[in-house]
Amino acid sequence: MDYFNTNKEVGEVLKESRQKASMQESVIMEIFQKENKLLSPEDVHDYYTDNTPLTSIRRAITNLTSKGKLIKTDKQKIGKYGKKISLWVVKLN
Repeated sequence: MDYFNTNKEVGEVLKESRQKASMQESVIMEIFQKENKLLSPEDVHDYYTDNTPLTSIRRAITNLTSKGKLIKTDKQKIGKYGKKISLWVVKLN
């Protein structure tokens, strides 16, 4: 499931949220494939042209990792808040 319905949405609102989450995953995969390098969720957020929350990008990256499309590496870098953050890469087929 791409969207975690923690706020108990129903009907059309839930349908739209699920579609948006699925679209975010598609866009994030395109970013990883186009850039073809290690990226953090913050890096992906910087490529985004709308105001998608960083938490949504993290959720999508986690989902894509679970689906076997991305690989979380053991590499890290210092993020915007001065803490180490992990880097991901596209899984090669």
